[in-house]
Amino acid sequence: MAKDYVYYLFDFDLTLADSSRGIVMCFTNVLQRHGFFDVTELQIKRTIGKTLEESFAILTGISDPAQLSALKQEYTKEADIYMNDNTVLFPETVEVLTKLKNDGAKLAIISTKYRYRIQAVIDKHFPQGFIDVIIGGEDVKQAKPHPQGVKTALKKLKAKKELALYVGDSTVDAETARNAGIDFCGVLNGLTTYDELAAYPHRKILPNLTLLPLLLKDAKRKVQKRFIPLKWEIRRRAFNIRQIRGSQSKPLTSLEQHICQNCGDVYEGDYCRSCGQPAQTNRITLKSSFSNFFSSFFSIETGFLHTIFELWYRPGYMAADFIRGKRKPYYKPFSLLIVMAALFIVANHIFDPASIGGDSSENDQPAKLQIDSLQADAKPSDIDTLQIHAVADSLANDSIIKNDTKERVYSELGKRIDEYYTPGTFLYAVGDLLGGWFGNNQAFLFIATIPFYIFGVRRAFRHTRVNKWLNTGEYAFIMGYFGSQFIMKDMLLIPFFGSDIATRMAIGAPFAMSSVIEFLLMTRNLKQLFHLDWWTTLKCTVKTYLYMAISLLMAILAVIFIFILLIIVIREIVVGLNL
Repeated sequence: MAKDYVYYLFDFDLTLADSSRGIVMCFTNVLQRHGFFDVTELQIKRTIGKTLEESFAILTGISDPAQLSALKQEYTKEADIYMNDNTVLFPETVEVLTKLKNDGAKLAIISTKYRYRIQAVIDKHFPQGFIDVIIGGEDVKQAKPHPQGVKTALKKLKAKKELALYVGDSTVDAETARNAGIDFCGVLNGLTTYDELAAYPHRKILPNLTLLPLLLKDAKRKVQKRFIPLKWEIRRRAFNIRQIRGSQSKPLTSLEQHICQNCGDVYEGDYCRSCGQPAQTNRITLKSSFSNFFSSFFSIETGFLHTIFELWYRPGYMAADFIRGKRKPYYKPFSLLIVMAALFIVANHIFDPASIGGDSSENDQPAKLQIDSLQADAKPSDIDTLQIHAVADSLANDSIIKNDTKERVYSELGKRIDEYYTPGTFLYAVGDLLGGWFGNNQAFLFIATIPFYIFGVRRAFRHTRVNKWLNTGEYAFIMGYFGSQFIMKDMLLIPFFGSDIATRMAIGAPFAMSSVIEFLLMTRNLKQLFHLDWWTTLKCTVKTYLYMAISLLMAILAVIFIFILLIIVIREIVVGLNL
């Protein structure tokens, strides 16, 4: 019986990572320095996978080895500056490699790129030693399609060729696998077409790496003891990769020249380089009229509705995309949070108007009306909450023994504070109003607790690879998105249970339901953000809320301590002045 593949050998550029931006930038800088201004981006991308000497020979027509070597040295200096910052792993790369590694596979990378550049990119996303073998351009004398790199990797892995699979995006990779005598799997991440790869011996040609873990050495082999049929597993993984990738920017549909209908400039591509107007200016229709109308209210052109959709479809992946720099399609997180808070208040007015402002426990009138009546009827001295000076002066004048006076001052102040905080008094009404307002406006309450969420997540997920490259500001943006999602969840519950937290807690079931839903949403969000399995994410999410509760409790205790200390200091000063 045939076995699964055990050894996976990968090309790097346009197979595991999109380094095309950095490559084009470095080539362009070197070529233009030597007067080659007519080389296009597409021509440069077509050479990815070849050696630098071969690429420069194709792009410039130069055949002199000395000149090509000099161009290579210039390119290397440019790459030291620009390459790593402009190289990113494809969205599915981390998940696929992690899945293969967890299944016991051995992983290797064979590339014409220098090994230290590959290692720098890999270290940003994986723990040390995750990739078993990396063969760079400096490790071999003969570059691909010569099989030396593949054979060197197999030797270091102590692997059998029958159990090895080479994965690449170009015909150079396909030819390399054929020359090495191992199976080949093509991916269409680069510019090489399906037909071009299909001309070489291959096991499979995939649109990307997503389905690679499902590829068996024996195509006819039946999967034993599967609870889920293979076709459904494939669909699930396809859905998952759509979640990871999200919406993709449209590539240049045309490299031909256009004349801008707005400013008259001549340009190539989809947008005018002078004024930014699209090349395609479609005719105005009823549909476009509605789109323009709603964009005035919801900023559709800046991604409001698209962001709302992705907050439920792929929240963790979307937040990661935003942090990594994919920001044009999305509404800014704190702007979205403020908009959601405003919409929450509107929904509150519509579905639960009685909760706005809170109710007095004494006479069932709104707290605001109670405060107004108390202010109208009370004397100025009654509104003074502590009346510290008056109490201290009266006690000091009536006493003979100063020490006894100090004790009676403390006792009298305590009684006076209790009097002013009893139901029906001015201060009690103010406290009731503030408590009701925060209870009915969880949006602002969540904004206040964002620092505690950040602390909890950073502590609970501190050992994950993603956490290593996230800073506090980036976490704040991520929590801004998650907070918007939680506010939308609360808005959906208002028609059924109202918005008042105290009321929900009194009933029991609504509060428990809201809390459970929030916990499940946070678990799913963090799973997508940190690329972990469900069980690990669940444990870390529980730790997140524990850390958050502890930090919140410590903050409350600190505020109470500072308040008590301040009162003690004020009392000591007042008593000292009056004694």
